[in-house]
Amino acid sequence: MYPILFSTPWFNVYTYGLLIAAGYTAGTFIILREAGRAGLNREAIFDMLIIQLIVGIMGSRLLFLLEYNPEKLTFSDFFAFEQGGLTFYGSVISSFIFDLLYLKARKIPFWPVMDCIGFGLPLGIMLARLGCFFNGCCYGTACSYFWGFHFEHAGPGLHHPTQLYESASGLAIFIIIQYLRRFRRNHGEMFLACMALYGFFRFFIEFWRAENPAVLFGLKLSQLIGLGAIAFSFVAWKLIDRSRQYRIMPDQASVDLKQNNS
Repeated sequence: MYPILFSTPWFNVYTYGLLIAAGYTAGTFIILREAGRAGLNREAIFDMLIIQLIVGIMGSRLLFLLEYNPEKLTFSDFFAFEQGGLTFYGSVISSFIFDLLYLKARKIPFWPVMDCIGFGLPLGIMLARLGCFFNGCCYGTACSYFWGFHFEHAGPGLHHPTQLYESASGLAIFIIIQYLRRFRRNHGEMFLACMALYGFFRFFIEFWRAENPAVLFGLKLSQLIGLGAIAFSFVAWKLIDRSRQYRIMPDQASVDLKQNNS
């Protein structure tokens, strides 16, 4: 593994941090591009993404401590980022709540903006998980296959490169979302599809994760949250489709009626 990309007499450049920054930057670029296409306020959305970066880190750190080290939930330990300890779902949950409040305050439609995030988030996941791989964290259980890797913190032997599994799933979600966009009828569907797909992939990848403990019915917290993300996405999609408030494409019946009347 290569946790330090290169060193200087004054500082080290860490591969993990660099790839997370690259992922967030790439995701931000795509989100702002989609926002421009949708006619949304890109400046306001950019401001949201900058603040969201801080909120996401705080939420990610909080969920990590609650899951792994609740006894360290103190002010000093919370900000001890040099010790590591961030979780993706903590970032997603806190960012989702913040985005909801921010967009409501700025009077910007929520679901169209979340669709833009749904287009950019998978690419960020792909690059960030590569950072986990080079850092040697988030490794998997023992692996007897030829694609196994040795991770220093995992002990002797080869282990599943679950970071690469999740990075590949991020790329797959990115491709699937690009394909699904031609079929969407309502704003919000792309973000919900992104969340459902990530929850699906993450649920199965967690069976090969070595670090995460089981919390309920033999399932890990990330698996339970993944199932919740799938359920939430399905219910939200049904509600959005039923309300017709965020309809992009008109109903076929309405189009036929207009054509007949003309």
